[in-house]
Amino acid sequence: MAAPDRLRIPYEDDEYSRFDLVGKYGEDQQFMAFITGAMPMDWSVDNYSELYLRTNWQRHKRWYAVVHHFDADGNHLRTDARLGGTDDDPQIWDQADQHLKTLVDELGPLRLEDINVCLFSVEIDNYLFGLIYERLEEDVAPEEDIDWVMLEPNDIMFHRPWDSGEYST
Repeated sequence: MAAPDRLRIPYEDDEYSRFDLVGKYGEDQQFMAFITGAMPMDWSVDNYSELYLRTNWQRHKRWYAVVHHFDADGNHLRTDARLGGTDDDPQIWDQADQHLKTLVDELGPLRLEDINVCLFSVEIDNYLFGLIYERLEEDVAPEEDIDWVMLEPNDIMFHRPWDSGEYST
């Protein structure tokens, strides 16, 4: 099994869906926009004590307004991410919503529709963002080929066939 060349991200016509802000802008550039929570890439018992992880997560969990930009062929161009705050900040939702509105408004006129994009990853402030291919190691499940693509840090898992837009959370 191999990583997909492109992955379909489905536009969902529902204000509270996972993908209500995907589509095209400008000269067929593609975008995907959302608000997401993220933990630092080094957030683990390898780097912090269990007590620290349990009692300090709120000040480390950040909420970002994110827009991923892709060209007409689906190649990742850049990611714009603005920090709304951390879980211990009572204003995070208002701030993240305002940042997302600003970022989306900067795109100009939009066409909300499914997009087909390439996998990518980008690190912002020690937080991982991207569409990342993962696969069970053969020694874990030698009789099966099990693979997926994760939208990070959203924890959304895309499944085969890659052009179906099927995902789970």
